[in-house]
Amino acid sequence: MNTIPIKVGSNVIWRGQSHRITRLINLEYILGLNTSTGELDKIPVAEISLATNENTNPEPKIDLSELTDKEWDCATARLNIIQPLLDLGPECSESDVQKVAKTSNTSQATLYRWLRKYRESGQLSSLINKRRQDKGSSKLSKELDLIIDMCIHRDFLQPERPNIRQAYDDFVYDCKKAGITPCSKASFTRRINKIAPPAIALKRYGKQTHREKHTSATGTFPAGKFPLDCTQIDHTKPNVILVDDRDRQPIGRPWVTFAIDIFSRMITGFYLSLEAPSATSVGLCLTQSICRKEKWLMNIGVEASWPCWGLMRTVHADNGPDFRSKSLDRACKEYSIALNWRPLGRPDFGGHVERLMRTVKTDLSNLKGTTFTNPEDRGEYDSEGRAVFTFDEFHRWLTVYITKYYHMRLHSDLNMSPMAKWEEGLFFGDEMPMHGLPDVIEDERRLYLDFLPFKKRTVQRYGIAIDNIHYYHPSIARWIGVDAPTDDNKFFVKYELHQIQYVYFLDPDTHEYLEIPRIHRDAPNMTRFELAKLTAHLKKKGKESIDEQALIEAQRELKAIEESASKETTSARRLRQRKVQAPKAIEHLPPSQNDTSIHTKGEDHESWEPVTPFKYIDLDTEL
Repeated sequence: MNTIPIKVGSNVIWRGQSHRITRLINLEYILGLNTSTGELDKIPVAEISLATNENTNPEPKIDLSELTDKEWDCATARLNIIQPLLDLGPECSESDVQKVAKTSNTSQATLYRWLRKYRESGQLSSLINKRRQDKGSSKLSKELDLIIDMCIHRDFLQPERPNIRQAYDDFVYDCKKAGITPCSKASFTRRINKIAPPAIALKRYGKQTHREKHTSATGTFPAGKFPLDCTQIDHTKPNVILVDDRDRQPIGRPWVTFAIDIFSRMITGFYLSLEAPSATSVGLCLTQSICRKEKWLMNIGVEASWPCWGLMRTVHADNGPDFRSKSLDRACKEYSIALNWRPLGRPDFGGHVERLMRTVKTDLSNLKGTTFTNPEDRGEYDSEGRAVFTFDEFHRWLTVYITKYYHMRLHSDLNMSPMAKWEEGLFFGDEMPMHGLPDVIEDERRLYLDFLPFKKRTVQRYGIAIDNIHYYHPSIARWIGVDAPTDDNKFFVKYELHQIQYVYFLDPDTHEYLEIPRIHRDAPNMTRFELAKLTAHLKKKGKESIDEQALIEAQRELKAIEESASKETTSARRLRQRKVQAPKAIEHLPPSQNDTSIHTKGEDHESWEPVTPFKYIDLDTEL
C-alpha cells in the first residue's frame, strides 16, 4: 500500500525498528511500542515509514495514463458497490456482505476479493481486472475498423437518430463495395455500445438533452464537514515585485497556487512559480498538500511546524484548462480524490480560496516592492525601484507567513485559528467522532510522477523525440520498431517542465518508469518554457524544420545577445531566474529508486561523453 495508516494498532518502522502505535499524542508525535524490546518511544510522525510484509507479493504497478475509460468506469462501478461495506469499517459483517451481494447481483466471494484489494491498496486501480497479454489488439483488420468507425459516425450518430439495423445495413453495403467481409451485427453493436452515453446524447439528441441528462445540476457548495473533506485550489499573482538573484533588478510578479482545507481554513499546500499557471502547477501544489512537509521546510531553510498532510476526499477548482488535464484527472481518480469544477457563472462556489487570496494580497501591501491591490492605491509609489525580494527570499517569507502567522491567528468565521480547528477536527469533534491523523503517503516520488503530464511516442532507432529533443538509453532498445500494448501502439512518456535533460519512459512489462537521458548530454539544460522561446525564435527566422542542433545553436546565439546587451530587460532577467528556480520545486522529493536510474544527484553532468545511440545495430538493416 502507498499510505501509512497512523492509527492505534498500526505497525510502522522508526529508526530501522518495528513499532506498534499505542497512542496518538498530537499532530506531530505518536507513542509506539518497540516490538523487539517492548519499550515505549515518542516518535515524530515525520520520521516513520511503512512496515512491509516480506511474505506478501505486491500487485504489479499500473500507470494511470495507459488505462482506458472503460477500465476506469468498471473500477468506479465496483467501488460504488462495495462503498457501503467500506463505510462500515470493522463493523462490516457477513450478513452485510450477503445483502450487498443480493442487491448488486454479485457473488460474496467477488465482494470479499474487491474489499481485500481496495483495503490493501486504497487505490481505485486495484479494482481493475488483470489485463490479457493481447489486450488492446483488435480482432478485426484495420480496414474493417476504419469502415466501422466511419459508418457509426455517418449513419448512427446523427440527429435523425437512425437505429442500429439501418446503420448496420449501410455498413454491409460499404464492405461489399470495398471487397471486405463484414463483421457480425453483434460485433457492430458492441462497437456502438463502447461509445460514451454523453457523446451519443450530444450527437443524436442535441445539447439540451445532453446537458439535462449528463451534466450535474447547480446547487449549493458543500461545506467541509471534517479535515480533508474538501480542498479548494486556485492561482493568483501576489502583488509584490521580485528581483533576480544576480543583479537585484526587477523581474516582475510571480504566480502562486494555493490549496486550502474548507473545514479548518488550513493552507494544505502552495506552489510558487515564475511561470503562468498550468496542470503542472496544480499537480505540484496537490503533491505538496498530500505529503509531509518537514523535508521540504528543511530544504528551503525554514524552521516551522506544518503538521498538515493526507489525501483529501474532494478537490474543488474553477473551469480553467489547467484543472482539466487528463493526467490530473486520472491521478485524482487513482487516489480516490473527487475532482469537481465550479459551475459557470458562480464565483461564490470558490469563495474560500478567493477570500484567502484576498487576505494574502492585503497582507502583502506592507512589503517593499508591493504593487498594492489596485493602481489608485499605488499612486506614485515606485514598486520596481523599491523591490527587494528575490524568489527564494519571498518563498521563505510566504512559508513563514503561512505557518507562523496565518495558521495561528484568529479566523473570524471559525472563532479560532485554522491550526486549532484542524486539530479539533482530527482529535475532538463535538458533533461527530474524531477522524484521527490522516494516512501518510509512503511513495512520494510515484505520487509526483502520477501527476506529471505525458506524451505518447514510438521508439525509433534514434530513441524518443519530445519537443524536437532526442532521448536514448540502452534500456529502451528492445522497443525499437515494436508496437506498444495500447490502442494507438504508442508508449507513454512523462516529462517535467523545469528541465529537458531527462524524460520518464513507462516500461510496459514492469510498469516502472525508466529515466531516459537526452542524447546531447553536453548541451546546456533549460526549462521547457525556454525551449518554447527558442523554437519561436527559430520559426521567426524562417527555419522550416527545427532540429535539436538548431536549438542548441539558437540558445548560444540568444546567450551572446544577452551578454552583449548593456542593460538587461525585465523579461531577460525573469527568464534567467526561471532556469535557476524551477528545479528547486522538487528537491525535497526522493530520487528514483529504480535500478535503471541513469544518473545520481551530485554527478558532474558536464563531464559526460555524448551518447552514440545503438552502436550495436547494423544501420543497413531495415527495422
